[in-house]
Amino acid sequence: MEKAKPFEISKHVVWDAYKRVKSNKGTSGIDDESITVFEEHLKDNLYKIWNRMSSGSYFPPPVKVVEIPKKNGGVRILGVPTVADRIAQMVAKLYFEPRVEPYFHPDSYGYRPGKSAIDAVAHCRTGKEAENLLEKLHARFNECGLELHPDKTRIVYCKDDDRRGDYSEIKFDFLSYTFRPRRSKNRYGKYFINFTPGVSNKAAKAMRHTIRNWRIHLKPDKSIEDISRMFNPVIRGWINYYGCFYKSALSPVLRHMNRALIHWARRKYKKLSRHRRRAEHWLGGIARREPRLFAHWQMGILPAVG
Repeated sequence: MEKAKPFEISKHVVWDAYKRVKSNKGTSGIDDESITVFEEHLKDNLYKIWNRMSSGSYFPPPVKVVEIPKKNGGVRILGVPTVADRIAQMVAKLYFEPRVEPYFHPDSYGYRPGKSAIDAVAHCRTGKEAENLLEKLHARFNECGLELHPDKTRIVYCKDDDRRGDYSEIKFDFLSYTFRPRRSKNRYGKYFINFTPGVSNKAAKAMRHTIRNWRIHLKPDKSIEDISRMFNPVIRGWINYYGCFYKSALSPVLRHMNRALIHWARRKYKKLSRHRRRAEHWLGGIARREPRLFAHWQMGILPAVG
């Protein structure tokens, strides 16, 4: 009779963990074993994980240290586990998470399924009120053994036509928007300074980077309709989110998309390859006739119309 394992772990859970790790993709760890190589001996490898975890003898191997550059300089250290260890971690998660989740407070966000730690903005009527609130927040966080983020926790002056004081902090980023004084126009056509959100430089840079990564110019086999089906849903999503406030701040990103389409046209059609202006006018003609191909064309952000 086979001796019972000290820890009851289902082989079905190990299989489920493997499928989840595979769907998450990811790179190899310190052993340089990819998911493809792991699957060459899948049955034996999964049995080894199950046997060691069930017997209490599983010991995780070292992680591979990878440096990830930060956008604002410096690096972030990332530890990459092996494929086998990722599966073992997923097994532990599948057993552990349902048992502890009911004990969390509804307003606890960090490291929970479907939730994350949050940033918050508090609007105060006076500088003194803001200073008192900040002092109370520091005290409350200290009671909990926590601290406020030193870079993100600031008092910002919401400067506009009605608030004309001079302060060093007059803008902040929140939810990928930058809140700052901007020149706006009222319904009577008069310009004024308003403290309002618009897409942040960081978010705009990320969108331009995404467009470059699409490498549209390397798809000359595709028609303009194909390109629209592939990328217009993303563009529409950007406009729906970032276009809610100060839509004109999104224009540079959308013009960048037009330039990417012009580059594609010059690679696709020989008659346009050496004529950027001609390609721009050609694409502008399509934009005028079929504006629904791209969401930003419907906004009126078109290439030059020939």
